[in-house]
Amino acid sequence: MSSISFSVVLAYFLTTGVLRADVLQARLDENQRIFFKDYCIECHNETKQKGKLRLDNISFAIDTVESADRWQKILNQVNAGEMPPEDVKQPEGKAKADFLEALSQELVRSRRLLGDSGGNTVVRRLNRREYKNTVRDLLGVEIDVNDLPADGFAGSFDTVGSSLFMSSDQIEQYLALGRRALDDAFALRNAGGKTFKIHQELEKVADVQLNAAVKFLTRKVEPYDRWVSAVDVASKKPENVIQADAIRALEEVQKEPLRFYRHWAQFKGAPPPSEFGFKDAAEAESVKHQFDEETNNAAKYFQLPHVDRGSYLFVFIVRPQESVVVPKEWPSGRYTLRVRIASVEGTPTERHFIEVGHPTQPGAFDIISTHQVTGTFEHPQTIEIPVTLTSTGSRIFAIREKRLNSREHEVALAVLYQKKNKTWYPPAMWLDWLELEGPRVDGSAHAQNVEIFTVKKDDTSERDHAREILSAFTTRAFRGVAPDATFIEQLVRMFERRHNQGEAFESAMKEPLSAVLAAPGFLYLREPNHSSKARSLTDLELATRLSYFLWSSPPDEPLLKVARAEQLRSKEVLAFQIERMIADPKSDEFVNGFVYQWLGLERLDFFRFNARMYPEFDDSLKMAARREVLESFRYLLRTQGSLTQLLKSDRIVINGLLANFYGISGVTGDLFRPVSVPPQSPRGGLLGMSAIMAMGSNGERTSPVERGAWVLRKILHEPPPPAPPNVPQLSRLADKNLSPRERVLAHQAEPQCVQCHRKIDPIGFGLENFNAIGQWRTTENYSKGNGGRKDWPIDPSGAFHKGPEFSDYFELREIIASKSESFARCLSEALFEYATGRAAGFVDETVITAILEEAAEKDFSLQAFIKALANSRAFQDK
Repeated sequence: MSSISFSVVLAYFLTTGVLRADVLQARLDENQRIFFKDYCIECHNETKQKGKLRLDNISFAIDTVESADRWQKILNQVNAGEMPPEDVKQPEGKAKADFLEALSQELVRSRRLLGDSGGNTVVRRLNRREYKNTVRDLLGVEIDVNDLPADGFAGSFDTVGSSLFMSSDQIEQYLALGRRALDDAFALRNAGGKTFKIHQELEKVADVQLNAAVKFLTRKVEPYDRWVSAVDVASKKPENVIQADAIRALEEVQKEPLRFYRHWAQFKGAPPPSEFGFKDAAEAESVKHQFDEETNNAAKYFQLPHVDRGSYLFVFIVRPQESVVVPKEWPSGRYTLRVRIASVEGTPTERHFIEVGHPTQPGAFDIISTHQVTGTFEHPQTIEIPVTLTSTGSRIFAIREKRLNSREHEVALAVLYQKKNKTWYPPAMWLDWLELEGPRVDGSAHAQNVEIFTVKKDDTSERDHAREILSAFTTRAFRGVAPDATFIEQLVRMFERRHNQGEAFESAMKEPLSAVLAAPGFLYLREPNHSSKARSLTDLELATRLSYFLWSSPPDEPLLKVARAEQLRSKEVLAFQIERMIADPKSDEFVNGFVYQWLGLERLDFFRFNARMYPEFDDSLKMAARREVLESFRYLLRTQGSLTQLLKSDRIVINGLLANFYGISGVTGDLFRPVSVPPQSPRGGLLGMSAIMAMGSNGERTSPVERGAWVLRKILHEPPPPAPPNVPQLSRLADKNLSPRERVLAHQAEPQCVQCHRKIDPIGFGLENFNAIGQWRTTENYSKGNGGRKDWPIDPSGAFHKGPEFSDYFELREIIASKSESFARCLSEALFEYATGRAAGFVDETVITAILEEAAEKDFSLQAFIKALANSRAFQDK
């Protein structure tokens, strides 16, 4: 075949998508030799090799680690401005930018090719999420896995096998966790299915607590009263009367009579406050103030309506929270916390939210969930909150009014109200009663207590009975794989040693059972292959891989039953099982694990948002914003929705808290549900979500660069290369009278920056109507260069590099929404990595293409992507 024919055929394969250029080889365009000839060869040729580098004969094929390393060094030198040196001819900005862009992209492609695993899935252990879920499904108890080291990330996900290391220390930790989980399981078993319950009528609790607080304050203020009486006696002595009258005439004492006692030292014979247990007069005075304020508040509290049948929540004073303390003897498990509650008429609706959590140190609160209160005094509502009790976690569950992000801001509101109205900051919610009940069994595999022990037959020895229990337990723990007889014998000996030393049967079983929970058959997803060639997974192995893909936990009995019958490879059967598993609440684990990592939602926790600038963006709202992303994906997944609806949609999935934040009326309650938005609303799709926009900020200011790069990485499948090490800092422009847009555009003045920023910045500018927490705006208040500030109008217009122009955010969203194929490829590659435990390489290109084609036929249904992947050889082979 002639070279022309080969080029034509190759072009055909490339244009039809059967072959892709990056499958063949990473290669720099030969046209770039002109750049080399003009600016590099003079110093790096056969006779002159400056820096011991010769470039006149360099291969433009980046096909080895050595050649890639050399080209990376060249990129770094050109980026840094070291090549060409300042005293020689310099390239024009555009020529340099084009060269840097071409080389950067080829190096990205080269890393993908050279770092590819060749299609081999690395054997991997359970990550922390999977370990916790597997123990729960096996024993029926929840455990805290924070003692385990964080899972490493070789790629984007915690399922990547090459990053899930194991050390001897971890084995010890697994043994300890296994014993703890068994202790909890045994305690739950010994409870015999008993339900525990605490019910608190809160008017009684409030009466006891407030009266106890008054008694405590009375005892605390008694020394102050004795000291004041002693000072009064001394001030009335003849030698002190004139001085006392002069002090009482002071302006500060006229305004605040208690200040009189700060001058105690001027009275002969007056005792110091230290004799009564106070550091100084100021401390003594603060005790008196606290007594007066809190006893006065307590008295006013009992004058409120309905205190005879409930209690009120205040922000800081009197009763800032209601709590229930769980007795130590209660077993670990899933419980239900209930509260009967109502909002106070006339208080702002934005205050009608409660936070449920664990109070830690004073002022600190670990939030479990947030709930909107819509009940009234006439018709209170009962809110049910699922909570989990662990043997090592907090045993206090508390309810408080939702706090703003800024404690100072909230205090200021309360103080301002007090000054204006000469009374306290009024309560916004009234509570009737509070109760905790459990452990609960709701029928799901997440909550069921699995029986470990079987009934011993009369003719069976305790040794044989232990063997039966250990064999059955190990088979379940190894996800249907029968254990080796030698391993079971070792476990039985472990039991015998304990039992012969006098331990009871059940107690002696704990050590061998905990050993099972630290065995490779439990900790690793076993798919042995002793051949150099790929093999098909057994149906049982396929069931396990599918279950950990969609549930992050072991397969259930219906899935195992199909696998034992060797029917799982049937496309129809597999599709039915996938649909069943997605419909099961356990698929929440897939949504939470996959979407959180795929879209990089961890960035939302990288920094704290400026509390003074954004007091409304508190922890509860941040949790709700994150959940909007997850719930939107979950809704589309379970309703056969299309991936394209994540780019643009006329509906959003929100609850009452987010609706209040977005300014959308008619939405109340805690349930996340689809809500229609007006045609010109900026909401609808990922780009209209608060969490996505908030990630593109630093907690104070937006970052067009971060937002634009995120869109390129996660939606458009054009990930920019890493930034060069010498990026000029924008802080150098602090004293310049420039708009925020002009400051960012300053990056493009540098050739080493423009190659990426001409792609990134326009997209980021198009999203600038969203502030740092994702609220819509038209201006930005920013420094004007002389220490003052100015409202700069936002210009969201721009143009894609070598692409269409847009005048505002809405046109930008339309353009991005039209690129669904690129977004589909991003999702396909991410799903592949999450499900198989390795990144998709060039050998997997046919799999990715097949997934895209099948999903396109189903209008990019999210379920179609999963079914196509699960049917692929890459997923079903080892």
